[in-house]
Amino acid sequence: MKAIQFDATIPRYAIGLTLGRVYPPILWSGLSCVTYRDVPEPRLPNGEWVKIKTRYGGICGSDAHLIHLHVSPSGSAITSFPFTIGHENYGTIAEIGAAVRDFSVGDRVVAEPTLWCRPRGFADLCRYCARGEIQRCERVTEGVIGPGLAIGACRDTSGSWSPYFLAHESQVARIPDAVSDENALLLEPFATSLHAVLANMPHPGRTLSLSKRESKDDETVLVIGAGTIGLSVIAALRAVESCARIIVLARYAIQQELARQFGADVVIAASRGNDYHAEFARAVGSKLLKPIIGKPVLVGGADVVYDCVGNSDTIDDALRFTRAGGRVVVVGLAAIPKGVDWTPIWLKELHVQGAYCYSHDEFQGKRWRTFDLALDLLERGKVNLAPMLTHKFALRDYARAFQTISHRGRARAVKVAFEFSRQ
Repeated sequence: MKAIQFDATIPRYAIGLTLGRVYPPILWSGLSCVTYRDVPEPRLPNGEWVKIKTRYGGICGSDAHLIHLHVSPSGSAITSFPFTIGHENYGTIAEIGAAVRDFSVGDRVVAEPTLWCRPRGFADLCRYCARGEIQRCERVTEGVIGPGLAIGACRDTSGSWSPYFLAHESQVARIPDAVSDENALLLEPFATSLHAVLANMPHPGRTLSLSKRESKDDETVLVIGAGTIGLSVIAALRAVESCARIIVLARYAIQQELARQFGADVVIAASRGNDYHAEFARAVGSKLLKPIIGKPVLVGGADVVYDCVGNSDTIDDALRFTRAGGRVVVVGLAAIPKGVDWTPIWLKELHVQGAYCYSHDEFQGKRWRTFDLALDLLERGKVNLAPMLTHKFALRDYARAFQTISHRGRARAVKVAFEFSRQ
C-alpha cells in the first residue's frame, strides 16, 4: 500500500533544512525526510489490537511543523523511524484481534492516538496512566511496539496518511450515527482543545444558560490563532457553556468568519499591516506604552490567553497580552522559539501552562475521558465542527495538499485532510 512516511536521517535532515527554505517542495520530494512510498500493510501486534481502514486522515499543524522540520530534534529520542504520518483519523474497523470483544468489523471509529501503558502491553500502569493522565506516560519507548508518543509517530502502528493503521482496543471510540464523518475526523483536535479549556477554565465558570453574556464578572479570554486548534478552543468554550468574553486574533478571512460563527465576541485581524496590538488594547480597555525600542508594552490584558499557534511571535504576544497574575496556556507546538521577551512572566507574575493532547478532565462534577466528553458534546449537537473541513485530497495528491496548507489564506483552507475510498 502507499503511505506518506517520515524517515529521519542526518543527510535527509540536512537537505531539508538547507534547501527547504529556498524551495519548499523539496521537503516532500523524497530527498528530505518526507517520502511517498510503498509500505507493507501493518500487522496486529497481538490479539488486543484492531486494524482500521482509513476514511479520513487529517493534516494537523504539528504535521506541517514536522514536514518543514520546525519541530525540536529532541523528539527523535522517543520516536521510531520510519513512521507513517497521521494521528488525526477516522475510519472503519477492517480486522479485529482474537481478544477484542467490544468492537466488530465495519464499526465506524476514531482512535485516540496516544500510545500509553495499555497499548504498549503493560497491565501495571505507570504512575501517570494510573491516574488517567495518559499524555504523561513514562513508557513511551517500551513495550510490544516501538518508541513513539502516538499513532502517526511510531513505526509499528502506521498512521492515517495510509489506507490502514492500527489501534489498541483501549484507544478506540465508536462513532454514533448522529455524528457525521466530518465531525468524527475533527474529534481528535477538538478533544485536544477541550482538554486545554477544561484544565484552564475561565473564572468564575458561570455558563451561558445561567447568566447573561458579558457580565462584568466574566473573565476575558484571548485566543491567538484561528486554525483548527484555535477554532476548536472557541467551540469548546461555548460547548461547555462558558460565559467568558472571547477575543480572537485571526490571520485569514476564512478563520475570522469561522471564529465569529463558533462564538467569538471580538475578532481582530492579525495580518501584516494591521496594528492588532492597538486593536486588542482598545478591546480590553488597556493602555499601550512605547519602550525605547521593541514592541509596545500593554498595561492590563486578558485574564486567560490560549496560544494556539506556538511560534516565537505568538508566544511573545501571549505574554504581553495577559494581565498581571493572568494565565497563558500554550496549546500550539512551541518547539524552539527565538526572540521571546520573557520579562512579563516575572514582571506580571504570570502563570504559564502547557496543554498537550487529551487526558481525563472534570466537567459538571464528573471525571471524563476527554475523548468521551468531546464525542458526547458532538452527539448532543452542542458543537458542529464540520465547517472547518475545507479541503480533501486523495493521498496521491499530497503535493497539492501541502501546497494548499502553505498558502492557506489564498486557498481559504482550515482543515485539510486526505480522503480514502469507502470500498
